[in-house]
Amino acid sequence: MIGIDWSVDCGQRKHHAKPQKIVAIALAFLMMATMLCGGAALAAGSAESDTAGGGRQRYIDKVGLLTGPEARELSGKLDEISERRQFDVVVAVVDSIGYKSARLFAADFYEQNGFGFGSGSDGIILLIAMENRDFAFVTTGYGLKAFTDARQERLEGMFLPYLRTNDYYGAFTAFADGVDDFLAQAGKDKGRYRLNAAIASIVLALIIALIVTGIWRSQLKSVGRQNLAQAYIRPGSMVLTARRDIFLHRRVSKVPRPKNTSSGSSGSSGSFRSSSGSSFSGRSGRF
Repeated sequence: MIGIDWSVDCGQRKHHAKPQKIVAIALAFLMMATMLCGGAALAAGSAESDTAGGGRQRYIDKVGLLTGPEARELSGKLDEISERRQFDVVVAVVDSIGYKSARLFAADFYEQNGFGFGSGSDGIILLIAMENRDFAFVTTGYGLKAFTDARQERLEGMFLPYLRTNDYYGAFTAFADGVDDFLAQAGKDKGRYRLNAAIASIVLALIIALIVTGIWRSQLKSVGRQNLAQAYIRPGSMVLTARRDIFLHRRVSKVPRPKNTSSGSSGSSGSFRSSSGSSFSGRSGRF
């Protein structure tokens, strides 16, 4: 009788083990397929990002502020930074912005000329209008994350002194160098796309692993969860003889007073939307 019961129990265990193995193998194949698909998407995304933003002139001067050699050197710098960072860096000079605000004009100019890398149109533009000496720089896509309000204020401080002394070449190169530095601080480069894909693959693999362990855990019926710690204490083994409250520390929070960050007359800063409804952020003023 004992031998019969043992054989039946073993048969049941084998019977239950087969579905578990099948589920584990299926989920392992799913994890491998997910990682392969992620790699393929990464390769496609990298190829797309390498070609996006190319073939356009990133220095547009409708007034003729710079000499020929200065314009060519600036264009080369803008192209090099844009391609290396996969982030369009544009400088535009116009005569007038018409009835629009400087920031809105710059955002619309950026979109109408097709600038931007990737699906988010990652990039930034500095635009100046000579009629009333307006300036604005605005960013979109990844720039909304990379260029915080503090970085925008610092970037403005890099090129604005040159504009006020009519050193336009110095202002434009200072702007380009500042953008490059801040993008480096924010970690914006081609490696970001590969890193995102790797993180996504790891997260998916962890989710699949949790599913597998969850299935195995569901097979455990011999252990029940206890909501109270009393179940783990031997009766009479723990006696409290005294109880008191002890002050350990206190926490004080300080909030800085808001500062007026506008520069020049009619200046503005912060987030806004272009005429098409896209999200931008930037600063503007007069020099």
